[in-house]
Amino acid sequence: MSNNPAGLEILVVDDDKVVTLLHKNLLRNSELNWPPVIFENGLDALNYIQENDRSQKHFLVFLDLNMPVLDGWKFLKKIKKSGLLSRIYVVIVTSSINQKDYLKAQKYESVYYYCRKPMRLECVEKITNLEPLKPFFAGHPESED
Repeated sequence: MSNNPAGLEILVVDDDKVVTLLHKNLLRNSELNWPPVIFENGLDALNYIQENDRSQKHFLVFLDLNMPVLDGWKFLKKIKKSGLLSRIYVVIVTSSINQKDYLKAQKYESVYYYCRKPMRLECVEKITNLEPLKPFFAGHPESED
């Protein structure tokens, strides 16, 4: 049985298999202690979200920016047009050290946080305490102040 809060599903979207393994293990050993669904590109993740869309379902997406098929920027543009914006919470997880990428990410209302690879526990802790995501973690002792 999954330990995830009702209505929230975690997706890790990254084409680097080592990174996805590291992130998967970090999430399992953190407050987000349930397995994420892994995708190697934004198109597969977008299709999954559209196929699994339900009115009470939300998605927390850990998104790489540089990927084949559909990169992180194009993914963000597509979800902006999808009508699902209010139920998709994106955390950019990137190896980019370019300040322009950080500033560009801030322009998307679906982006709630920005982490550098590899993702660390501090990043996960901050995410669980973001106002829009707090309700999903209410009742989890680790996320209470």
